[in-house]
Amino acid sequence: MADPTAPAQTVHHLFSYGTLQLPEVQLSQFGRLLQGTADALPGHRMTTIQITDPAVIEASGTDRHPLVVVSTDPDDAVEGQVFTISDDELAMADAYEVDDYARGEVTLRSGTRAWVYLERRNAEQTVGVREWLRSLEVFAGPLADFDPAAAPADPVELFLGWLREAVAVGVPDPHAMTLSTVGEDGGPDARVLILKNVDGDGWQFAVHAGSPKGRQLADRPRAALTFYWPLLGRQVRVRGAVEPAPAEQSAADLLARSSSARAEVLLGRQSEHLADTEERDRALRTALARIESEPALVSPEWRLCTLVPTAVEFWQADKGRLHDRLRYERPDRHSAWERHALWP
Repeated sequence: MADPTAPAQTVHHLFSYGTLQLPEVQLSQFGRLLQGTADALPGHRMTTIQITDPAVIEASGTDRHPLVVVSTDPDDAVEGQVFTISDDELAMADAYEVDDYARGEVTLRSGTRAWVYLERRNAEQTVGVREWLRSLEVFAGPLADFDPAAAPADPVELFLGWLREAVAVGVPDPHAMTLSTVGEDGGPDARVLILKNVDGDGWQFAVHAGSPKGRQLADRPRAALTFYWPLLGRQVRVRGAVEPAPAEQSAADLLARSSSARAEVLLGRQSEHLADTEERDRALRTALARIESEPALVSPEWRLCTLVPTAVEFWQADKGRLHDRLRYERPDRHSAWERHALWP
């Protein structure tokens, strides 16, 4: 019967690609057979080292033990098994592994976080950010279907169909998009905004004229939008000229927003350095009071904008990396759309 006063044992996942998978090694080290689950360590390859510790050689029956190292081929992966073990058993595994190895935590192909024994001299590098990023699964799926040959003549129709599918499968914030502009220094700039509308004229969003993006669009009225819906493995890229809407349309858009959002617009200091949060909060309270006393108050700096597209690309991921890409192109808004399939 278990001792109720004994401290609880932490459960660990241990990934083994070598001799700890052998039944005779498990019995000699842990006194029991471990139940394993097949898994793999992405971004690594297998090599071997020569062991000189007599006890380890006796337990494993060989002086050549496998060792994983980081691979330059992103498709490489080391197959093995994941075992669930206790604190005490993890300490036993540490004692079994010789000085050539160091224990590090990694993310396996399944997404499981597990301990693994790596080459000691490269262990810190191996379990660093690069390995962690390469171990993260992409296109987990199931991915959506897309037949470019069956796409409609108008990209707006296809976009709205994809957007509705994104909403239906529960993509968070499916109407969020990255707006990319050209900065005052000629370099790229980007931020995430919410899509306001899509129609035959183009894709609509709103900006404050005095904000960095507002000034950038006034100076260089061209931009790109990017939508990404990972649950479906889809993205849409839109490029074109940006045109401001008439003042009455901008005012109507602002009046449809919440009082706090309208008050933030009245501050007119977006992206400036903030030295005192109390000053910010006082200014917001003042702006809210103005809106309460003047319900129809709008900032003349608010701009509803339309990106009039000359190129719209639809990208559908494929787990084999043969992504389906379809781009609609036209030289100007008065020309008919042409459709072109693109290489992955």
